[in-house]
Amino acid sequence: MPLPKRPANEIYSPILKRKRSSSPNSGSDAPGKSLLKVFIIDAKLDAEVVEDLRHLIDNFGTAAGTQLQLCPSAEDAQIVITDIHMQKRIERHVNWDTAKQKAIVTPQWLRDSFESKQLLPCGEYAALRELYEETIQNCPEDSQISASNDQDFPPKAIPSSRKGAGICYNHHYSCMRYSPLICPNQKLVEKLAILRRHREVEGLDIQALGYERAISVPFPRVITTNDFHEVSELPHIGRKILSKIQDFIQHGDIPECRTILNETRYQSLVLFNTVYGIGPSTARALYSSGLRTIKDLERHYGVTSRTNDSNDNASLEHLDRSTKTGLPDLSIKVGLELREELIMRIPRSEVEEIRDVVMNELAHIRSGCVSTITGGYRRGKIESNDIDIVISHKDLKPGDDQVKGLCAELIRCLYDKRLLTHVMYLSSFREHNTLRTTHWDSLQKALTVFILPDSGKGQKRIHRRLDLIFALPEVYHTAIVGWTGSTMFERDLRLWAKEKKGMKFDSSGISRRHDSKLYFPKSEEEVFELLDLEFIEPALRNADL
Repeated sequence: MPLPKRPANEIYSPILKRKRSSSPNSGSDAPGKSLLKVFIIDAKLDAEVVEDLRHLIDNFGTAAGTQLQLCPSAEDAQIVITDIHMQKRIERHVNWDTAKQKAIVTPQWLRDSFESKQLLPCGEYAALRELYEETIQNCPEDSQISASNDQDFPPKAIPSSRKGAGICYNHHYSCMRYSPLICPNQKLVEKLAILRRHREVEGLDIQALGYERAISVPFPRVITTNDFHEVSELPHIGRKILSKIQDFIQHGDIPECRTILNETRYQSLVLFNTVYGIGPSTARALYSSGLRTIKDLERHYGVTSRTNDSNDNASLEHLDRSTKTGLPDLSIKVGLELREELIMRIPRSEVEEIRDVVMNELAHIRSGCVSTITGGYRRGKIESNDIDIVISHKDLKPGDDQVKGLCAELIRCLYDKRLLTHVMYLSSFREHNTLRTTHWDSLQKALTVFILPDSGKGQKRIHRRLDLIFALPEVYHTAIVGWTGSTMFERDLRLWAKEKKGMKFDSSGISRRHDSKLYFPKSEEEVFELLDLEFIEPALRNADL
């Protein structure tokens, strides 16, 4: 199943124009043909481009017999084509509730579908980030709108919300797939991760998510040229990603990855992102201002020497406020001072040692607390980037600041003993309110920098990122699931809950969307049961690199 070759930098191949058909319904009466209705929002599109798009619609046809029909309104269309990328602007042309029921794509979807003579997956062409998931779900396929040629275009399996439907590697949702820590195609995954990272640092979030979803799909064996057709039918594998996989299968590398790794801009943006407090947007702004290296950042932020003992940045005088984030520059300055230590990975033994020290100090404040180390550690990683610990107590109750008070008291204790050097963030805590569109935040989260006490054996202790999550006992197991990860696994858990169960799920609780009814699972297994999912062990939730 070879893919058509196109120049790497090609975005749009001009179409030879002809006079447009006199009727937008031309071909609709042809026997055996099925119609897919398309609406074009011409705002931000040149008249010449609109004419080209109409020409493609008039002449579109797939092997399955599907034709396109230009539609006079978005309400009647299945596909909406637009070059608008903001919700407020799209609402000038399409009601938002209507937009959620359509596949809203860029013009490139039509061009690429026309060229390949098939309806391509819409995800990587989604025009609006806010409607990415809806665009995927509403994207039509030949199998959905044509009754002919089923053998050539078999309908993809529709995920069932019934518990026990079966976990399989090609399921649409990663929360219905086993994802081990190391997969058979790890080298390919690492190459795709470079492309994902490149899109992420460049602010191309929709494209980055497309690669992230593709990476999350496990294939049960090492891919060879004989497997290419089967790979092409996996969920979230679009035409562009297929071409990258084909390059890797045939040549053992992806040329675009080599190009990206040699780019000074990419190297600088990734380097800047290693500083705690610098995200992709800030990194791009710093690069645009002429900065290229860590030394440049240090001069820019006035970091002349490490000042760990001063702890000016860790002042706890505002712990009684609902949030504590500090000034952005202050956070970045701390990140620069501690960067070389914070980027060092943490072995499992040290993760456990830090947990023991924290819980020992907490026991002096309040005995009987329980805790679970979550994150990559719980998924089986040999080394972690940071440490996440979920903490609770059977007697904690909402409404009287017990969670917030216990969290603040522990932070003060660790700080006074010089174990905690910086508090970078302290989250809010809100009680349940039935009038809220989202359920209450039943967690208190403190994102900190921690250092173990001197062992007296000449072992150098270094700073580590430590996140402490205090949960009410009724949401303790929900918090454990939500903080175990991986990122894509959690994303699909939320998506599954919304689309299949009409529920809202995140680490702070589970509620029913239509009436805000709250659910309090008594175990991690019960969290999955409430969501009608088969239980997946933490070690098989590694749906990311």
